[in-house]
Amino acid sequence: MTHHYENLSPAETAREIMCDLGEAARAVGIQFPSLRLDPHPVAGLGAPAHLIETGRINIVTAVQMTEVFRAARK
Repeated sequence: MTHHYENLSPAETAREIMCDLGEAARAVGIQFPSLRLDPHPVAGLGAPAHLIETGRINIVTAVQMTEVFRAARK
């Protein structure tokens, strides 16, 4: 699997990954309430040191995510 992130800074990589996550989630009917980058990067182990906030989710979204994750394992 190739990614389009290799020539980006860690912050740009994190933002692209966040956008890809949101797009993939929406494609299966999941909407994260407040998808955003955490404003305070943390020390990483060679990987982008940014955290992605997905926001608190309601029960319906949790059930949807569980169904998608289980379907992906099959």
